[in-house]
Amino acid sequence: MSKILLIFFSISSFIFSQNDLIKQLDYADSFYFHQNYYDAITEYKRLIFFDKEKSFIYYSFNQIARCYKYARKFEDSYNFFSLALTEAKSSKEIFDCKINICRLNIIEKKTKNAHRILDELEKDSLFLEFEKEIKHWRAWVFYFEMDYKKAKDIFDELNKKELANFSEKLLEDSYSVQTAKILSTILPGLGQFYIGHYLNGAGSFLWNLLSVYLTINAFSNERIFDGIVLSNFLWLRFYVGNLENAEKFAIDKNEKIFNESLNSIYSNFSEEIP
Repeated sequence: MSKILLIFFSISSFIFSQNDLIKQLDYADSFYFHQNYYDAITEYKRLIFFDKEKSFIYYSFNQIARCYKYARKFEDSYNFFSLALTEAKSSKEIFDCKINICRLNIIEKKTKNAHRILDELEKDSLFLEFEKEIKHWRAWVFYFEMDYKKAKDIFDELNKKELANFSEKLLEDSYSVQTAKILSTILPGLGQFYIGHYLNGAGSFLWNLLSVYLTINAFSNERIFDGIVLSNFLWLRFYVGNLENAEKFAIDKNEKIFNESLNSIYSNFSEEIP
């Protein structure tokens, strides 16, 4: 009889313990869903401490990682997604952890890391069923690399027409750094005109024109030393500066277009973004 009572009380204790843990879980979740992320982190950590059976540890680590992500504490988020990965039991849980780590890399524009993670997932037969999801995040890596053509092609392949059209528009709106440099190589200032920096382009053209005139004039009047000095320290300086400006302005303009696009994608594609 005493053994039966002991078993009964042990089971009762376990049930009450589980009930307490579930209440604690709900309490932590309530902070999370109300976007009180730091309070949520505290309560998930409390849940982990009392969860001796580790029933909710994977979930808690994941939630803490998400809280840190939304609070833009990316290093802490990496750490807790990595902890969740050590507790993952199924291929789905392992995949989700790795994808979440990949998404953090995309956000931080660590695109080489993101490609590496996706390459590993692609090659692993354990994750064959997630092929489309891997492609989806690959498209976002290309998007954050501002390679909108590759992003568009993958979104088209996945039949995500809105995202494909969005990427295509950005491709049309962006400027080619190579074109800007080539134009400025042919005629100083032309690359800046292509980007829309007309005043800077005109300035580049005039300074180059003046330095070329002074250089030619020096050589024409047999002032060889003056001509060499002018060509190397005046004309060459303005010419190289013109090329550097064309490249810089194109990169800056593309970065601005990209940053402005983020507001739109976060508003219109909130369920599909990194």
